[in-house]
Amino acid sequence: MPPTHDQEELLNGKLAELLREQGLDARAERREGGRRMDVVVDVGGARVVLEAEAGFSAAKQREAVKDADARLKQGLTTVVFAVCYPDGATTETLAQVKPIWAVRIRSDLGSGADARWSGPRGIPELAEAVRQAGAAVGDADRAAQILSGGLDAAVQRLSIPTRQTLAQTIDLRAETAEEKKRLPAQHRTKGYFVPAKRGMLVIATAMLFHHRVLAHLDAAPPPQWNGDWPPANPAQCAAEIEGTVSRFRRAWEAILAVDYRPVFATAIAALNAIEPHPDHAQAVHALTHTIADVAERMTGLRQDLLGRIFHRVLDTARYDGSFYTSAAAATLLAGLAIRAEDHDWSSADAIAQLRVCDPACGTGTLLIAAAARIEALRRQAGPVNADDEEALALCLVEDVLWGYDINLTATHMAAAALGMLSPTTKFERLRIYRSLLGIYEGSAYTGSMEMLAPDKRMQIVPWPAPLGQMDTGEPDDPEPMDLVIMNPPFTRDSLKYDQFSSADEDLLKDRDKEIIHALPDPAAARLSGTANGFVVLAEQLASSRNSAIACVLPTVMATNPGALATRKFLARKFHVETIVSSHDPERILMSENTTISEMLIVCRRHPDGDPKPPTRVVNLIENPPTPILAGTIQAQIQTGDGPFVTQYVDAKQIERGDWYAVNFLSPFLVDEARKLRDDAAGASQRFVGMSQIADVGPDGRRVRDAYKRSNVPTSSPRRALWFNKTKVTQSMSAHTDSHIEPKPKKRTLADKYWGQRSHFLLAQRLRLNTARVDAVIVEQPAVGSLWTPCRTHDDEPATQYALCAYLNSSIGLLSLLGSRAHHVLSRPAFSLDTLRSIPVPNFSALGDEVRDALADAYETLKDEVLLPFPQMDEDPIRRRLDDAVVDALDLDSEWVAQIRRALSEEPSVTNKRYAGSGG
Repeated sequence: MPPTHDQEELLNGKLAELLREQGLDARAERREGGRRMDVVVDVGGARVVLEAEAGFSAAKQREAVKDADARLKQGLTTVVFAVCYPDGATTETLAQVKPIWAVRIRSDLGSGADARWSGPRGIPELAEAVRQAGAAVGDADRAAQILSGGLDAAVQRLSIPTRQTLAQTIDLRAETAEEKKRLPAQHRTKGYFVPAKRGMLVIATAMLFHHRVLAHLDAAPPPQWNGDWPPANPAQCAAEIEGTVSRFRRAWEAILAVDYRPVFATAIAALNAIEPHPDHAQAVHALTHTIADVAERMTGLRQDLLGRIFHRVLDTARYDGSFYTSAAAATLLAGLAIRAEDHDWSSADAIAQLRVCDPACGTGTLLIAAAARIEALRRQAGPVNADDEEALALCLVEDVLWGYDINLTATHMAAAALGMLSPTTKFERLRIYRSLLGIYEGSAYTGSMEMLAPDKRMQIVPWPAPLGQMDTGEPDDPEPMDLVIMNPPFTRDSLKYDQFSSADEDLLKDRDKEIIHALPDPAAARLSGTANGFVVLAEQLASSRNSAIACVLPTVMATNPGALATRKFLARKFHVETIVSSHDPERILMSENTTISEMLIVCRRHPDGDPKPPTRVVNLIENPPTPILAGTIQAQIQTGDGPFVTQYVDAKQIERGDWYAVNFLSPFLVDEARKLRDDAAGASQRFVGMSQIADVGPDGRRVRDAYKRSNVPTSSPRRALWFNKTKVTQSMSAHTDSHIEPKPKKRTLADKYWGQRSHFLLAQRLRLNTARVDAVIVEQPAVGSLWTPCRTHDDEPATQYALCAYLNSSIGLLSLLGSRAHHVLSRPAFSLDTLRSIPVPNFSALGDEVRDALADAYETLKDEVLLPFPQMDEDPIRRRLDDAVVDALDLDSEWVAQIRRALSEEPSVTNKRYAGSGG
């Protein structure tokens, strides 16, 4: 018998009671404006509604979502949980049963997005999801836009000398020429706009914290304060334009007498840099009103809004590699890294023994996510009252969470974010340190990487001093960390150091080399960029017996030959427990301000001598955009059922550096690509690496460095296949498209590269959803820009033709993509090392007959137009190529057809979210 409304009403009342036991302000069966809401929860001033049905059937799920969406349309809230109780649930059993739920927000209404249901989970997990729902209530993007606009308007009012003083006060340099190009036209001609905007962000952050902290100050002033008490609120400080700056300064000095130095000391220094002038007073005054608007949108919010605001406004990745982690990825990574079974979560005293460190903490997003995960586990361990929450917040800030960064504004934001864990908490010490990247007293310092150096001479810059006034301090020596959680900087040294003079840049690069050379395993840290070095640093910091490291890393590090030593290092030192990569073309990233594919990695110490379990590789079909959905995905990963594909890779393969499971969503394609690579690397006579039968190069970047391109003839007769225009290059037989001429100072290099020209060219960059071919034969020997020459050792045209036919078959494309090291999954760029490792037929062993059969296939099909890769399963020319490969190499035709079909469905090939063959 189906449940009656009365039964569901009783269940709703019991659910509200159970949520109250979990520390939430929940009420059942609320009515407003003639509309009934099943359960309403107040989360930090934000309303979250739950609409429930009894039963898991598809009809019940649709009904719950329909009711949830109705509450959104009625404007009663901005986030609703559609909840389904298990069949047969009663008020007596509800505490033990496991409901399912789907989160609905306003953006779901117009998008037609399907509801994403959790698996069956307990009431404590539902309570935690509701508690985090505040992150979806506010409009973070709109708040960031408002703040950014307000900061722009404020900086416009500052004189250029004041901008420069403000920037220098908080140790920021002027824009580079390239950064100026990215500014709106009205800002380009005036120097120090970007650093002054970051300086005003420091002031804005203190204003936000000012709004939050006033309600929690004691009625009596601190003993050391003899001024007015309580401090003026932001509205009082901005009551009149004249005196706005001085009133804020006085209020913040009063708050400083209580505590919160990391937040307000830097902000006061920034205020002091703004010289008295009516326009400058107006700038701060107007910013106050902007902050009031933003503060209203912060209701119920913490790291999601703060992080996204800071990330959008700071955006320093261009020159320091600071790719700020998204709140969703941070939630997922912290949830995977910090497990319920790892620790005693029953009291703040026990939790205070934990140590969590981010050596590249940026604005603190990962530390805040770790704190949120610890708080959730504490609540699940037993009842929590206000005193418990205060004690937990204090121990997290003063004992548990440690962070280092080179960026003053970022560490200031991190301090503010940690302070907002509990505005009532008056912390005496904060473990957020600014580590020096630069030259001080003639010595080079490379930030957190100094912790790897034998002399460990890391310099800490106290708040809020700039380098010119630096009275260096030393942090407490880091204790052995239980968890190192980080999104390390990932940028080339040439970009990392371009803010310095040539002489200082040389000193810093020499110091980098000195530190790496002294390591026991220098190869693991040696790669262009800094992420590898931070991985080695994390291993050193995570020195307790049961410690773990959790990282956001570019996915390219899973397959790049240059990162092989780092992968082997991690697998040797730890059990690589979980790798999460995104195969969601709508969201390939894990950071706010990057466009490259990224992955999450969790590694744990493992008892010496014990066999290591397989590594769990999770390839996401849907990459969660919010912390709530990320929490759901994290729980689903544990059960193995969700919008992802899970593979288990043998520990021995991981130790060899074979992390290629991230390359395909399909485990079948991963396995078959691995077999081809193993054939090429082993004793098999059928396949070898390309380098065994041909020379590959020069790299297209080198050709671009050495040659000028022209559409018309030049003084040089040389030509190149410069572009990869998929509307032009549609068959295996291609034509050069550019005249090229050596650059005046690069003639020797240009001649060298011209000596490596060939008729046979391999693609170095592909846009997989539009590309039709990955190798071509051109009418005359040439070099390329997005193509690279390939010269067979036997110099026989037949061998080149055969390779071209093979590589454009389904097996050839699998060989190429199975070895790729990609920055963007659907737009791979192949290094020469990758191209040299492609498995290709071993014609020396197979014989001329095999080679000639494939060469004949090329001659027959060379001018035929191939369909784009996503249509390869219906492409008659691709099938004829596949048939030729099957016959020549004696392969299973059904196996090749399966590969062709699977490749055509891969999200990286289609550039669409996977929907299955029937989707």
